[in-house]
Amino acid sequence: MRLLELITEPGGCTLSHTKLWSNVGFAAATVAFVRANWNSVANAEVWWAYMVCVAGAVTASKYLALRHGQPDPIDRSEA
Repeated sequence: MRLLELITEPGGCTLSHTKLWSNVGFAAATVAFVRANWNSVANAEVWWAYMVCVAGAVTASKYLALRHGQPDPIDRSEA
C-alpha cells in the first residue's frame, strides 16, 4: 500500500476528503492516547474512549456502506 492511498480515491487520482480527515482524526486521537499513557494519566475510561473512537468509526462506516450498498469511504483493505 502506498501512503498516497490513505488520502485519495481508488486509483489515486483525486483527493478524498473523507479519507483525509478520518486519518487526521485517527492520528490526533492516537497522539492524545499515547501522550496520556506516556504521562501515566490514562485510565480505563481513556482506553475505552480511544477504542470506541477508532474501532467505532470504522465499524459504523462499514455498516453504513453495507446497508446502503455503496463503497466504504474509509476502506483500508487492499482490494
